[in-house]
Amino acid sequence: MKEILTNTPMFGLLLTIMAYAIGHHLHNRWPYPIFTPLIFSIITIISLLILFDIEYETFLIGGEFIHTLITPATVSLAIILEKNFRYLKKHYPSILLGVGIGTIAHTLVIIFFMILFKFDQQVFASFFSKSITTAIAISVSDSLGGIESLTITLVIVTGTLGSVLGPLLFKLTHITDPIAQGVALGSGAHAMGTSKAIELGDVHGAMSGLSIILTGIAYVLLAPLTNYIYHLSF
Repeated sequence: MKEILTNTPMFGLLLTIMAYAIGHHLHNRWPYPIFTPLIFSIITIISLLILFDIEYETFLIGGEFIHTLITPATVSLAIILEKNFRYLKKHYPSILLGVGIGTIAHTLVIIFFMILFKFDQQVFASFFSKSITTAIAISVSDSLGGIESLTITLVIVTGTLGSVLGPLLFKLTHITDPIAQGVALGSGAHAMGTSKAIELGDVHGAMSGLSIILTGIAYVLLAPLTNYIYHLSF
């Protein structure tokens, strides 16, 4: 009976949609990190698969449909750029400088840890892509030979930590400018950071959404250089 219910595309598809919808509802009511729809969905799906002894490959029969939406999701990010282009025209020096410094600093840190811990090519590529939104991160990681599952995990952890610790760091460092806060959350914590930025205000959200795109572009441009540095180091 279990095989009849699970060995269909609808099982994985409906389970994913229902888990996300429940997480979204809970997060709207209790905005705790654990109820962030993406985090809640992952924990719920993994728990159910383990509890009912369902193979991941079985779930993926339907879950793969969600996976195929990553490519159009990447293209749709251009809508955010178009809607917020006026902010870029008005504040482009601050936005580009913030995104640029953040991207370079992150790359240098990853290179440092690569040399210190002797990361192999797959691990290095996965860590390099962790500060980009999932849609772009998977493409960058794949182009560098990264591990897709590890990349997604690192993206989620980065986004969660950034969205939780970001507002606290703003208070500790007395950063109150909405543009600076939005750029920091978008470039450092991608989609989850943008969710938090939207809670802080409209300008925060616009800056964060814009920073996601610019950060993704920056990492795509840096990817060949970091790959060259890796092969030069080892």
